[in-house]
Amino acid sequence: MSPHALSFDRHRHARDVPPVLDRYRPLRLLAVVVVSVAAGAAALVTLVGVRADVGPVEARLSLGLSFEGGTAVDVPPVGRLTMGTHAGPLQLRADVRNVDVEAVTAMIRRGRPLPTVETMSADVRSGVLGLAGRSVLVVLPAAALVSALVFRDRRAVLLGTGAAAGALVLSAGVAAATFSSEALEEPQYEGLLAQAPALVGGVRGAATAVDAYSARLAELTGNVAQLYGALGSLPDVPGPDTTAVLWVSDVHNNPAAYGVMRELIDQFGIQAVVDTGDSTDLGSAAENVVLDRIEDLGVPYLWVRGNHDSATTQNYLSGLSNVTVLDGGDVVEVAGVRWAGVGDPRYTPVKRVAEPSEVGRLELRAAGRRLATALDQQGRRPHVVLVHERPMAEPLFGQVPLVLDGHVHERRERRVDGTLELTLGSSGGAGLRTFDGGDGALPLAMSILHLDPSDGSLVAVDEVTLAGIGRDAVTFQRRSASSLAPEPE
Repeated sequence: MSPHALSFDRHRHARDVPPVLDRYRPLRLLAVVVVSVAAGAAALVTLVGVRADVGPVEARLSLGLSFEGGTAVDVPPVGRLTMGTHAGPLQLRADVRNVDVEAVTAMIRRGRPLPTVETMSADVRSGVLGLAGRSVLVVLPAAALVSALVFRDRRAVLLGTGAAAGALVLSAGVAAATFSSEALEEPQYEGLLAQAPALVGGVRGAATAVDAYSARLAELTGNVAQLYGALGSLPDVPGPDTTAVLWVSDVHNNPAAYGVMRELIDQFGIQAVVDTGDSTDLGSAAENVVLDRIEDLGVPYLWVRGNHDSATTQNYLSGLSNVTVLDGGDVVEVAGVRWAGVGDPRYTPVKRVAEPSEVGRLELRAAGRRLATALDQQGRRPHVVLVHERPMAEPLFGQVPLVLDGHVHERRERRVDGTLELTLGSSGGAGLRTFDGGDGALPLAMSILHLDPSDGSLVAVDEVTLAGIGRDAVTFQRRSASSLAPEPE
């Protein structure tokens, strides 16, 4: 071999990556990307945050990582509000740090309004833009620094910084592409029941334009300010533009349920209560003492018989001053809304929750057909129909806009032939029977229906869920009528 060939061979091997290392090059590149993106994510979560003064409220805006994405507003010690505004992995978080209580209290006492939504929206937009700029200034240097420390290679630093920048741009792009202003109208609240209406706000308060994001956060900020400034007194919500009706079902002798009803009536300006049955367990006269609490609610109470309620139960309730029993097809108008209903044809007090047999379904459908026939004969259509079991609703599909029922102790929904059917869980947590080892403890489930007073149509539903026996912790989910059980194609 010539000296020139030997010299060339040595030069070539000095420049090239050895074959054994070249085999692991893809893994090294992957390691650089993973380490740099992880470093950038850690810096984003721990170091990025801006102070935003929104009117009288001082908040800290930050970004977190969440598969669900969306927006979360923490208001200690009241609770937390979340909205599914966009897909993950980025979640915008707003933590209320301080409220100028003295200034807000002075405004309320003197009848002065808080700063306008437009003004506070500008504050929120400024804070969000500042948060985006700071994210870039923190994430990219963090990724570069960690890549340099771990791999000690200039090319690794460049690759890692680029990967972090790409991940940041991609995450922001996903948030922008999946943004839904309609989600601003459907907040979910977790916290103290007494403060829920103040934070959630009005049913029709959210805008639908692109600027709705900052406007909604500004509106929530105003609600927080009023909540703190009024020192416990709640602002008027959800407003005079809808009729609020409380819907309960399957109380099953739980006296605590009526206490929760009373709180919701007071706080949300409830104009009526509708009950889709199973107020008792056995339908005995001895259980009527629990039903006396209905008169104390102080609002009209519409009721249909469930399969655990007897004729004795129905006769007793019909004698209470504020109760209207719906059975037989008569259409009544309460709170400006037309209602109709029919009682459960089956009386099975010892039966646990179960889907009815085919014979039972035929009996239930027959009751629904009798109601549909009675409504046809009257020629006066109700806005809402109450039944107890789901098969009873089927003959009414295409005939009425909304049917409410219960029985199965869980929330369900479906839309058939233009009729929306909603099923409620147990408003009594399945009642006192949960202590005998039967159904097990269930959350207390109630719903607030917001109806348009002009035509009785459903505008929104507030799904209220209280965990077990306690009444302090509550999950409060608002859903617009359009998002409930879309019509199948």
